[in-house]
Amino acid sequence: MKLYFFIAFTFAILFNAHAQTNYYVDKATGNDMNNGLSTASAWQTIQKAANAATPNSIVNIKAGTYNENVVVNVSGTAGNPITFRNYFNDIVIIDGATTIGSTMVKITNKNYLNFQNLTIQNKTINDAQGILVETTGTTTSTTLSFKNISIKNINWTNNAATTPTSSDNAQGFIVYGGDGGITNLTVDSLQVSDNILGFSEAVAINGNVDGFVVKNCKVHDNTNIGIDIIGHEGTCSILALDEARNGIVANNECYSNVSSYATSGGIYIDGTKNITVEKNKCYENGFGIEVGAELDGVSQLITVKNNLLFNNEQAGLSIGGYDIGTTGQVINCDVRNNTFFQNNSLNDGTGEISMTKASNCSFENNVFYTNSQNVLMSIDNISPQTGNVFNYNCWYSPNNDPNNITVNWRTNTYSTFATYKAGTSQEANSIYANPNLTAATLPAPDLHLLLSSPCINAGKPTTSISVGETDYDENPRIAASSIDIGAYEYGSSNGIADLYTNSQDFKMYPNPTTGMLSITSLSKIELLQIFDLQGKLVYQNKVDELATKVDMTNYVTGMYFIKMKCNTSESNFKLSKE
Repeated sequence: MKLYFFIAFTFAILFNAHAQTNYYVDKATGNDMNNGLSTASAWQTIQKAANAATPNSIVNIKAGTYNENVVVNVSGTAGNPITFRNYFNDIVIIDGATTIGSTMVKITNKNYLNFQNLTIQNKTINDAQGILVETTGTTTSTTLSFKNISIKNINWTNNAATTPTSSDNAQGFIVYGGDGGITNLTVDSLQVSDNILGFSEAVAINGNVDGFVVKNCKVHDNTNIGIDIIGHEGTCSILALDEARNGIVANNECYSNVSSYATSGGIYIDGTKNITVEKNKCYENGFGIEVGAELDGVSQLITVKNNLLFNNEQAGLSIGGYDIGTTGQVINCDVRNNTFFQNNSLNDGTGEISMTKASNCSFENNVFYTNSQNVLMSIDNISPQTGNVFNYNCWYSPNNDPNNITVNWRTNTYSTFATYKAGTSQEANSIYANPNLTAATLPAPDLHLLLSSPCINAGKPTTSISVGETDYDENPRIAASSIDIGAYEYGSSNGIADLYTNSQDFKMYPNPTTGMLSITSLSKIELLQIFDLQGKLVYQNKVDELATKVDMTNYVTGMYFIKMKCNTSESNFKLSKE
C-alpha cells in the first residue's frame, strides 16, 4: 500500500510539473465571467488574462482589435512562464485610438513572461508608450521576452512637423531598470515604425538592466533615435548600477530615424558598459551608430563590429562625449570590421567618423568609402582624447586620389593620406585603395568584396574574434589565414559552396565523414585548407597532386569549411564530421 501511494504521488508530481494550461481570449464571443479554458468559454478581454493567467500557461488571443490599455498583473515562475500570444496565425491588434490611458501594455515588477505575435498601435497623447517594462523600488524582474511585435503610431502629437521640447515625448518600447533591476531581457524581431517620438526613442533600455539582447528588429521611419541603450540618467538611484550593461544589439535594421531638432542615431549607446553592437544595418538616419556619454560618467567596453553603415545624414559612426560641462566620455572601445559607405549625405564635412571625448579606443579592419566630398573623418579638438588607435583600415574616396582628401584632426587639417598618416602617427598598416565592392551605388549598395579587393586577408593578423563570431552574412569571420577588412569575409559561406562537390571537376567524399576524407580534382590541387566554424585554420597542406586524403578521425564532431586552390581557381566546400 505504501509503495502504491509512493508511485501514485510521484506520478502526480511529474504530471503536474509538465501540465500546461491554455487560456483563450476572444473579443467577439468571449465573456470575462467565463473560465477562459476553451474557445467556447473564452474571456473577452486581454486584461482579464493579464489578471488571471497562472504560471506555465499560454494565453491564446483570437483575432480582433482590442481597444484596451493592458496592465499585466501576473508572473510566471522559473521554468513555468506565462505566454501571451495570438491564437494560431490570427492577427491580434491592441489599439489605443479610443482608450483613455497613455500606456498600451504596462509590465511592472514581473517575471517569466513571454509576449509574441501582437500589433500595438494608435496612441496619440503626450508621454504615450507602446510597451512599458519597469521595476520600482528594490523589486527585481527577470526573464521577460518580446518577439515578433509590431509597434506603430505611438505619438506625442499627431503632427510630425511640430518641433518638440524636452517635455514632449512618446516611446514605442521602453524599459526602465530601477534599484532592483532587470535581468535576462530578450527583445526579438520587433518592428517599430512610424512613431512621432519627440525627445524620446523608438526602442530604449534605460538604467539598471543587466543582461539583455535586442536582435532581428526593424526600426524605421521614426522621428528620433531608433534603438537606444542608456545609462546615468537617474533611473536607478544606485549610481554604480544606473547603466544598461552586458548586452547585445545584433542583426537589426535601422533606417530613416531622423529628428528635426538633433542628430539622431539608428543605434545609440549612451553611458553604458560592455555592449556588443554587431551585424546591424543602419542607413538614412542622422548617425548610423553613436557611442556617446551625454551625462557624467562613461561609456566603456563597447564593441562595434561587422556592421553596415551607409548614407546616413552625418557620420556613419559618432563616438565620444561632447559636453565640456560634464565628465562624460567614451573609453576602452573597439570599432572593427565594419563597412562605411558614403555617409554624411548632408555634405557638411563630417566624413565617415566623428569623434569627440573618447580615449583608448581602437579602429581597425574597417572599410571607409567616402562620398564625393572626400572627407575621411572629423576629430574634434576636445579633451580628454588619448590613446586612440587607427590601423589596418581601407580608406577610399570616389576621386581615387589619396592626395586630394580631407581629415579634420583636432586643430589640423590634412589634405593627403600620406600627410595624415605622418602627422598623426596613425594608420601604419592601413591603405588608401578602392575596396572593390560588388555594387558601390546608393541607395542600395552591395558591400560584399569582389575577388579583386585589396581588403581580402588584409586585416590585422592578430585580430581576436569571439567564439563563434561570424561576418555580416553569418558566415565564418576568418576564411583564410588572416581576417578580411570590412563587414564581409570574402569566400566564407555556411552555404558554400558545395558548388563543385558533386561536379565532374572536383569530388570530396564521403561527406559526412567519420575518418578518412578523399578529394580529387581534374587540375592539380595546389593548396588545401580546412577551417572550423569559428573561422580558425585547423589544417593546411600544399598538395601539388590531382588527389589527396585527410585523416579527420581525431577532429571534433561538427561542421568544417574546406578551401581548395587549383591553378588560378579557388573552390569552397562545406564538410560535416561525424
